[in-house]
Amino acid sequence: MQTTTGRYLAAALLLVVGIVGAHTIRGARAVDAGYMPTFADLPQRIGDYVFEEGEVSDTAVAFLNPDAMKVFGYRNKNANPEYVDISAIYGKDWRPIHSPLHCLAAAGWSIGSQEEVAVPAANLPHEGELVAKRLNAVKRGRELQVLYVLAFPGGTTSSWPKFAYRVAMGRAGAGGMIIMLRAVVRNADRQAAQDELLRVLAEIYPPAVSFWYDSDEPDE
Repeated sequence: MQTTTGRYLAAALLLVVGIVGAHTIRGARAVDAGYMPTFADLPQRIGDYVFEEGEVSDTAVAFLNPDAMKVFGYRNKNANPEYVDISAIYGKDWRPIHSPLHCLAAAGWSIGSQEEVAVPAANLPHEGELVAKRLNAVKRGRELQVLYVLAFPGGTTSSWPKFAYRVAMGRAGAGGMIIMLRAVVRNADRQAAQDELLRVLAEIYPPAVSFWYDSDEPDE
């Protein structure tokens, strides 16, 4: 007689086989539409913050293995925070991409509190809310406020397992994108950093993911 544990293991195995099989079939029958972000329409100003181009390091590319990656930010020397640092990481296959939490830990940051937040945003290209994760990180007495969103065609999430599943089971070649914003907390004013990160994310998200919605979908 099959034990309860045996039945659970068999069910789990069937679930895994089903997911892998569905992904294989979808990859075989769907056409890669050539989705690729250009980031051409990112705003040059957000309030008094001015766009600054960043540099993608070889180390980041080797660690993340993205299909596309852009590093940029917004600076206002008279504001708090003075600078919002942003990375947008796009991959057609979820497997080589690492969670933002792993990236922060690999850079030596200790992760503190975490919470899911709904970001008020206009002109979203999909239904539902813009859902992100907010956290603080500390390294050598320096505090960082972090806000990131995990995006896929049709929505967003702050859950890494859900993101990985949606990318793996989505349309072939569509992939997923991680947008991570960071700001150094100045004068112990954590709220100021949180407010600015929310404002900036609301402005950059629609143009960053527009390539999914401006492209013609491939025929099944």
